[in-house]
Amino acid sequence: MIVVSRYRFLISWRWLGVVALALVLVATCVWLGMWQHDRYEHRAATNERISQTTDMKPAAIETVMAVGEDPSEEQVWSLVTVVGRYDPAGEVLIRNRSHEARAGFEVITPLVMGDGTAVLVNRGWVPASGEGAGTPPEVPGAPTGEIEVTGRVRASESAVSGFNQVEGTHQARTVNTEQIADIVDYDLVGGYIMELDPAEGFSAMPVIHERSWQNFAYAYQWWMFALMIPIGVVMLARREAKPADRASRDVVVAADEVALRG
Repeated sequence: MIVVSRYRFLISWRWLGVVALALVLVATCVWLGMWQHDRYEHRAATNERISQTTDMKPAAIETVMAVGEDPSEEQVWSLVTVVGRYDPAGEVLIRNRSHEARAGFEVITPLVMGDGTAVLVNRGWVPASGEGAGTPPEVPGAPTGEIEVTGRVRASESAVSGFNQVEGTHQARTVNTEQIADIVDYDLVGGYIMELDPAEGFSAMPVIHERSWQNFAYAYQWWMFALMIPIGVVMLARREAKPADRASRDVVVAADEVALRG
């Protein structure tokens, strides 16, 4: 009975609120941990796909990419090969792209295939002109005639305002298929490919593995928080119950003294 009485404060409105808040925080931490773990699994799968495709034979582009359809997550980073002719008139420079701590541009040029459709090819990175990060650089001309290109499939990036011409050169902030389709007279395959072996004058864009280990650590960090919250509530309750323990002991001692005197 003494144990029950010393914890009667737990049914007060204040402590019911503390417990309710703790339950909400635990649920939130568990959900955040699950979300981070999902991110970990997604990024780990991407890394695995990159590693697997390194030694795979490139597939024909028509088996992976299609007009008007952005590549799926399973198709991104896969290797494809395509035959066609470059169209320099549709070339776009993607500004504000860094490489090895230097500012520059990624060069996107449409490659027109035999059926009249085209795929955007990231031919590589070039440094910005010394006159400023937005000044068009000297870009090596695209090869003429029919060529074969091998590259990694990439998804179309989100459109960002700022598609314009600078000194007669198209520039954009992102590689967005729909945005670039407005300046060419043919249909574009969804997404683009990143050339594996850029020509002289270009730097290859690195294939960067996702930092999946961070999401893994964050997931278990949130779950540890979820475990610590109820432990903290129990410790707080025990601390608040200590005065009641002392009062109960004083009552028992007083009763014993009365009994001995009698």
